[in-house]
Amino acid sequence: MADLTTKNDIELIEHKEPRIDSRLVAKEMGIAHKSLMNLIRANKNELREFGSLPFQKEARKRDIGAVTVSYSLLNENQFDFISRIARGKDHKKIINFKIRVTKAFANSRKRETVKRESLAYYHESRDSLSTMQGVEKKHYINLARAENKMIGLSTGQRQQANEIQLGMLICLQQIETTVFKEIGSPTEAIREVSRRFKQLANLISPVKEVAQ
Repeated sequence: MADLTTKNDIELIEHKEPRIDSRLVAKEMGIAHKSLMNLIRANKNELREFGSLPFQKEARKRDIGAVTVSYSLLNENQFDFISRIARGKDHKKIINFKIRVTKAFANSRKRETVKRESLAYYHESRDSLSTMQGVEKKHYINLARAENKMIGLSTGQRQQANEIQLGMLICLQQIETTVFKEIGSPTEAIREVSRRFKQLANLISPVKEVAQ
């Protein structure tokens, strides 16, 4: 199956809501992280009007001993506020960074919308499978593997699926539900699901025969 992943330009952190690391903000804006953290602390009351303001610590090893680095995770509105008062030297670079961050937050919201929609189809598929006589744990595992193969994910990576992959999952799970209503044997149903997945993959990325 063709790769359905998209490369994220700006990496956001999921902390109950999408947030951006202050260290990344400082780096991209061309200012010292210590200076940015001082600015964040000086305006913490204003920033907390837009939500919680979590501070984190990370220990970094050195040749001798270690140093603890403090940083903050900013939500979209907090980033917008702090980026208005932070001062960097390269104005064009900062504008470009703000645009990329805006797109990253927009993509995150879009992903969450598709994710919520996909959950409904996921439950419909699994509920249909669960009603079959003789269904076992292996059937659920094989079904998940077939889905992951189609959307280009490995086991345990489902939470990292982007909106394209989640949209594909919705299509796959609609196929599954249809099959589970047509076929009573879970083993045969999973085989039929895999067969229809392959048909769909060929439609999306047809394999051309090499002329002999």
